Amino acid sequence: MVEAEQTAEQTAEQSKELSTEVFDVAASGINVVNLVKSYKGGKVRALDGVSLSIKPGEALGLVGPNGAGKTTLIGCMMGFLRYQSGEITIDGLAPDDLVTRAMVGYLPERLTFDRWMTGRDFLHFHHELCGRPEKLRLHECEELLRKVELDPAAWSMAVKKYSRGMLQRLGFAQALVNKPRYLLLDEPASGMDPHGVLVVQSLLRGLRQDGLTFLLNSHQLDQIERSCDRVIFIQKGKVVREENLRTREESVPRTMCISWLGYSDEVLVDSALVSKIATELGATLEQFSQTEANASITVGSEAECARLIKTMVEAGIPVTRVVPELSRLQKAFVDEMSKGGAK
Repeated sequence: MVEAEQTAEQTAEQSKELSTEVFDVAASGINVVNLVKSYKGGKVRALDGVSLSIKPGEALGLVGPNGAGKTTLIGCMMGFLRYQSGEITIDGLAPDDLVTRAMVGYLPERLTFDRWMTGRDFLHFHHELCGRPEKLRLHECEELLRKVELDPAAWSMAVKKYSRGMLQRLGFAQALVNKPRYLLLDEPASGMDPHGVLVVQSLLRGLRQDGLTFLLNSHQLDQIERSCDRVIFIQKGKVVREENLRTREESVPRTMCISWLGYSDEVLVDSALVSKIATELGATLEQFSQTEANASITVGSEAECARLIKTMVEAGIPVTRVVPELSRLQKAFVDEMSKGGAK
C-alpha cells in the first residue's frame, strides 16, 4: 500500500515536471484581444475593445488616469471579473484555468489579509496553498521576506499591526511565493515611504534581470520608465497609445533645463547671449532666469542638444547641468491626457 502511494506520488511529480517543460517550450505570453467589459447593465464600458500582448520575458507598463480601466483590465486577466466579449489567454490558456493560476503571481493595490495571522504565518499559508514543497517552506519564505526587506521583527507580528507599506511588502512576497512565470502588479509601491519605493524599484530590476514576464500598473511614471520595455496608455477604456521604451528617440523635440555657475569671469551670461546661441542653432529659448542661473531651451534632436551645449561652453558659459524638463514617458503622458481632456 505504501509502495503504491509512493509510486503514485512519483508519477504525479513526473507529470508535473513534464507539464512544466511543455509550457516552457510552448510559452506564448499574455494576449488580450478586443476585450469589452461593461458595468451597470452595459451602460458603462470600463474596457472598450482593449487589445495588448506581452511576450515571454517582457515587462509592460500600464499608464492612464484614474478610472481609465487599468485595474478592471488586471481583474479580467486574473479571471476575477467576467467580460462581455473578447479573449484573454496566458500561454494559450484561459485566465481562470487552474494551470494558469499556478503560474501567475498577483499583487493588488490593496490586499485583504487575515488580520490575526503573523506575516510569517501568512506567507507560509500561501506557500502551502500553491503546492510548494513543505521541506522548502521555511527557507523560501524567509528568503522572500528578506528580499522585500520586511523588518524581521515584524515577521512574528500580527498583520493588523502592519503599516500600509509593510502590508505592500508582504503582498509582494506573497505574489512571488509560487515562483510565477507571469506577474501582474497593481500599484506595487502604493503607500510606501521613499525607502520602500526604492526597494520596489530594486525588486523590479531584479525581476527583469531574471527574465520574469510582468505587467506593471503604476502612477509613478519614472518607475515604469526604468522597469518596462514597453508602455501602453489607456484612457476611457481604450488603448490610445503605445511606446517602446527601449528605442532611442534621436529626432524628437525636447525642452531641456540647462544650468550654469551663477558667475563667470569670462562672459556675462544674460538672456540675449543665450537666446542668440539657441536661435543660431535652430533651438528656442523658452525661459531664462538670471537669479537661478538656468534656462529652458527646446531642441529638435539629441544631436542639436549636443551642439547647443558645445556652443554654450565655447562661448564661455560654465554649464553644470543638462536635464529634460519632462522625461520621455512624462511628455507622452501629458500629450495623451491633454488630447482626452483628462485630469
